[in-house]
Amino acid sequence: ASDMTSSLVGSEMCIRDRDTGDDLDVSNMAMYKLGLKKFESLGLVDIGKLAWWRLSSFKTGYGIKELREDSPYGYWQSDGVQPHYIQIHFTKKVSIEKVSFFLNYPTDESYTPSKIVIYAGSGEHDLLEVASKEFIEPIGWQNIYFKDVRADNILKTYFIQICFIANHQNGKDTHVRGLKIFAPSTKNDVRQDMDDEGVSFTSIKLLSECAIR
Repeated sequence: ASDMTSSLVGSEMCIRDRDTGDDLDVSNMAMYKLGLKKFESLGLVDIGKLAWWRLSSFKTGYGIKELREDSPYGYWQSDGVQPHYIQIHFTKKVSIEKVSFFLNYPTDESYTPSKIVIYAGSGEHDLLEVASKEFIEPIGWQNIYFKDVRADNILKTYFIQICFIANHQNGKDTHVRGLKIFAPSTKNDVRQDMDDEGVSFTSIKLLSECAIR
């Protein structure tokens, strides 16, 4: 893995932060891409594109588009009172194995989340806490699993709300540089519904780019 990282880093040019003008460590891009490759090798499918997303607040130019693009250099920045949250609403019940965040404490410092709580339900009216995690100066992909919600540890839901309860150094606003909602390809209800309708998807990339209309 280290040889691959070195190769990727060596082939990349330095990327400059659009806010501060500082040069960012290109190993962030290598770490980001290697993480995505690992997720795909495990057979996981990012089903985020099948959902409707809503942010509690955002700074102009740092919203859903920047959060969802496949790059660690764009990010969501909240712009309001804590706790901040992201709501993700699916039109069909889906199976979720884990939620993964790309965080970068060395770059974001007080903007980096230190505690995240995830709630799930059919909508805002019946949310229950299903997972939480605390972080200490995280860098790279951070995963939250749904242990004990079911015997198979798979969350089945229409709606999740991800709450950012606290930041490092008592920071006010939050930065998240990537967010993926992962379902195992063989257990994803959305994929099964598609297959039942006679549309067969063999490519994880193709499936992840589909949208329910």
